[in-house]
Amino acid sequence: MMQNGGMNNIGETHRSLRRPCVSRWLLLVGFVSGWTLAQADGWETGGHLKYQYNYTEYGASNVATLYGAEPANDHSLDARLKAEWRGRGWDFAIHYEVLGLAGDSLATRRNLAAAGLLASGNVTGLPNDRHRLFDLTDDFIDEPRAAAVQRLDRLSIGYTRGNGTLRFGRQAISWGNGLAFQALDFVNPFSPLAIDKDYKTGEDMLYGQWLWSEVGDFQFMALPRRDVNTRELDHEQASYAVKLHARAAGLDLDVLTARHYDQTLLGMGVVRSLGGAVWRGDILHTELPGRDDAWLLVTNLDYSWMLFGKNMYGFAEYFRNGFGARRNEAYLTPDPELVARLIRGELFTNARDYATLGLQVELAPLVNVFGNIVFNLNDGSRLMQLRGIWDARENLQLMAGVNLPVGQRGTEYGGIPVAPGGPTLAPGRSLFLRAAYYF
Repeated sequence: MMQNGGMNNIGETHRSLRRPCVSRWLLLVGFVSGWTLAQADGWETGGHLKYQYNYTEYGASNVATLYGAEPANDHSLDARLKAEWRGRGWDFAIHYEVLGLAGDSLATRRNLAAAGLLASGNVTGLPNDRHRLFDLTDDFIDEPRAAAVQRLDRLSIGYTRGNGTLRFGRQAISWGNGLAFQALDFVNPFSPLAIDKDYKTGEDMLYGQWLWSEVGDFQFMALPRRDVNTRELDHEQASYAVKLHARAAGLDLDVLTARHYDQTLLGMGVVRSLGGAVWRGDILHTELPGRDDAWLLVTNLDYSWMLFGKNMYGFAEYFRNGFGARRNEAYLTPDPELVARLIRGELFTNARDYATLGLQVELAPLVNVFGNIVFNLNDGSRLMQLRGIWDARENLQLMAGVNLPVGQRGTEYGGIPVAPGGPTLAPGRSLFLRAAYYF
């Protein structure tokens, strides 16, 4: 789902683009000093520590088995410290994080990248600042089977006066009404299979909002980016967007226009209550000079109810990816516009039409079970995800789950052949265990 047979040697690109960044000691000492002052001055402080173990089986015909361990055992760490302050109209936020990976899958991805078989994202999957305005990331571990970065994921200052807010620095923005897939959220959207949506990766931007009492609001953003090769600011890779939100006649309406990587985007969203359910829809048009324009569409319906004394929640969603392939045969020769969006982390799927079903059951006040199924409507394959969450303590959450891809050879979740009669690319069957501590 997240990878296809792209032909860029991203592993070598990653090494060649490495550049000096902020000193790891200055980064850490600077934040700890700020953290201490924040506590003394009464700022809000907090954070989390998360650990996850993954066990993955790919099968004998999967290319991951040929280039790495089978099964794969992996570990990941996510630690965040945050300090935020508001007063006299001003707000300030700084978040320091350490992200780490270790295990078989990282070594496999490095081998796949070296063979030209990895096209989506960078090799480690960890964030870097090669394209961002400020370099606030230090990859202090980069080994064949382990990688780790320390970075500032939030660093912003803002001012609010009356109904207006202006904020500059590293921050996150979320637009759109998708529950699994996204159409209007084109800056670091979550994957439809993401199990942790606490924090989006921050971007360096100027953001503004103006509230219209009882009517809606107006938002804008200006997000500059650097060329990853020259490190110069490149206006053709920047994003500029404005969005109007209004409430009228029982509807919530969004209208968006943007210039994103030198392409014009026009979008609209709507939310409406239908009895006890909520219906949402987003549509985004992308102007592509010299070829047919592309459309993204997401629409969903969700509902909460009681059954056998248990709280239940469910949703159904349809997603149309106008850049995706209509036929299985096109997976190996994907649209270059799709590849660009896979690499940038804006899209996560190869085909054109998808449906998602989700269900949450509260088995007990502190125990919830979630089930999601993503259907590829073009080739008949699907990926099922089941997980349970137990709030074991006030600040401790435990999670366990499985991901099960199902499909025939030649399909997205069954396995896309990298060559006629050759091995396939497909997500593996996986089990994960996760613990998160919040403070």
